[in-house]
Amino acid sequence: MAKEKELKKREIRTVACQLAVREIKREDGTTEESRIITGTAIVFNKPSQVIDDWGDKYVEYIAPSCATMEFLKTQDIKLNLLHDRESTIGRWNKGEGNLKLSVDKEGVHFDIEAPKCDLGDRGLVLVKAGVYTGCSFEFMPKDYTLKEVKDADGNVTTVVTHTAFEYISALTIAMDPAYTQTSVSARELDKKTPEYKVREAEEQKKLARAREVAMAQARSRRRSIDNYSL
Repeated sequence: MAKEKELKKREIRTVACQLAVREIKREDGTTEESRIITGTAIVFNKPSQVIDDWGDKYVEYIAPSCATMEFLKTQDIKLNLLHDRESTIGRWNKGEGNLKLSVDKEGVHFDIEAPKCDLGDRGLVLVKAGVYTGCSFEFMPKDYTLKEVKDADGNVTTVVTHTAFEYISALTIAMDPAYTQTSVSARELDKKTPEYKVREAEEQKKLARAREVAMAQARSRRRSIDNYSL
């Protein structure tokens, strides 16, 4: 019963996915990059990494019934950068908005034309640079099954199969797809813990490096244009 209660809270899961900036084909056969970011937010019927929730170990599966298009069209879902609710770049509001979602047998996919603002430019640059490499989704569990599995050493792992969500509230373009702690508090609220501070410092370093690379590329392009003009 304790484990069941633990599952009845907002959760975030992060998956490694092929975030990409879509290319546009010109009539002459050449291509150019658009501002459209694509990726996969939810993967169906695949085991998660082992999730360690204060000593309790879980492996999760998400059934396709959790995120049908019929269900998604009842949801108001934001697309954020790095789990920051003040860094929203897109919204799916019951099928409307600049965030587009699609569903197939593999999972839930998204695309968004990055808005022409500081946040949109930041997301676009960091996806291109390979700094953002995954996508998270925030949800409330509704229906699921639990099955305990023991290994040869007697260690117990609980296999959780989600079959329905109460809601999906947000997607996040994320930096670290291997980060799989369970609760929202592990990502948003436990900001006083040493683990959070270490992670935050690492993310700030990665962001700084990516900005330096982007600025160097921009300077190089400007020099090329200036030389061409001469």
